[in-house]
Amino acid sequence: MPFQDWEQFCFPQENLKGEKSSVRLDESSRVVLYGAGYGGLMFLELLRKCGIEPECVLDRSPRKQGRTILGVPVRAPDRTVAEDATVIVCLLEMGKTSRQIKAQMEALGCQEVYHMYELREDRALFQDQPLILSPDRNLIWENREVLYQVVQMLADDCSRRTLTSIVRFLWCDLDQQIPALPMEDQYFGEDVYSLGENEVFVDCGAHVGEILRQFWRRCRGRFDSCWAFEPDSQNIRELERGCPPEYRRRLILHRTALGEGPGTVRVRNYDGSNSVIREDGEEEAPCTALDSFKEKLHPTILKIDVEGWESRLLSGAEEMIRRDRPVIAVAVYHRERDLWEIPLKLKELVPEYRFYLRSYLNVAETVLYAVPPERLSQKEYRV
Repeated sequence: MPFQDWEQFCFPQENLKGEKSSVRLDESSRVVLYGAGYGGLMFLELLRKCGIEPECVLDRSPRKQGRTILGVPVRAPDRTVAEDATVIVCLLEMGKTSRQIKAQMEALGCQEVYHMYELREDRALFQDQPLILSPDRNLIWENREVLYQVVQMLADDCSRRTLTSIVRFLWCDLDQQIPALPMEDQYFGEDVYSLGENEVFVDCGAHVGEILRQFWRRCRGRFDSCWAFEPDSQNIRELERGCPPEYRRRLILHRTALGEGPGTVRVRNYDGSNSVIREDGEEEAPCTALDSFKEKLHPTILKIDVEGWESRLLSGAEEMIRRDRPVIAVAVYHRERDLWEIPLKLKELVPEYRFYLRSYLNVAETVLYAVPPERLSQKEYRV
């Protein structure tokens, strides 16, 4: 697609100043959140920074009901809560499930039900957001030519459609459909690269080991070693407990954040659902560069999801990436600029890389794959 056509699709003239929304919250609003997962926890924290205290969090999971998250009670959806409240649906995808929740709350008498994306014009509310929930349109507009350069770099039609759809979604169109694949395939795009039998798998941002377990299942135990980097001590303990005994000798754990160099960071644990580096985090953790392990570590696959620190991690791993040319699967959904800066950085480090973009949940779980030609899969992606 020529640049002018691509620009017109992503940035339609009638939306050059961005969409406007009449949805506004303030201290006088009676706010109820729906969703006691990471999205709800994150949005609750954003609200508090603006002086808004939600009355409660609704969730249909019996396991979560009756608990408190960040001091706010979790309740089952019912009419007594819904009436006269503004309900904000805090799911990372605005789709079928959120529409079902909206219909449910309206049936209970709630007149104002919004997805949190519908509030994204309120930039003050979304200050310090850990995901691209309220996009910086000026930044995207100023870098539209660089974004198009990345579109041209991508190796297949699915990747180009995915990035083009994401840009349009961020700019103006909440109803824009973004091609999405099953979450269980995240970081393991079989149509992009194939697993070998002697992989050295490096999990940067290992959390409690969900992706490691996926790797073990997929390779059926035929691998060289796994390295896991995670700054949250609670997550490290969970990861250790969940490691099968037969793999423990081949699992190397490091409780550290990964960045440009040595130092310390603070980590906030969101009720076990996620951990994020934040200045007001409750736990201190060391930070180091991945290149500091280069004498012993020769990765064949780098999985990177470090909650907005991806670019810093890559800056501290340049020698290793140039030398070993691993397959890289990196999250690019925490900052707008990662959509163009990360592929351009990796292209400079290893010009031979082929690039693929895959979404696994709207914008919120988008992964860039950088693959050396000899590791490319022979499978063809089909819609």
